Amino acid sequence: MATIAHQPTNVQPAPDDDDIPPIQWITEEESRVMFDEAAHATFGISGEEFLRRYDAGAYTPPEIFEGTNHSKLVEMEMLIPLVR
Repeated sequence: MATIAHQPTNVQPAPDDDDIPPIQWITEEESRVMFDEAAHATFGISGEEFLRRYDAGAYTPPEIFEGTNHSKLVEMEMLIPLVR
């Protein structure tokens, strides 16, 4: 039996290339600064201290999932590739 898909009526048109902002490359130093600023703003510690604690397992379940810092931790985890 074939499945027939209907095109949704609320599909937005693709943006023109002119509407898409250009890629902005950052240096390693800018990456470190960005990570450090995020760690200070999020946890009140340096980026280096965040990585030390992260590597030591300080942010492991279940403790982190019980608090309100879970989404903040995920945001910091997504920034780790900037410095590694």
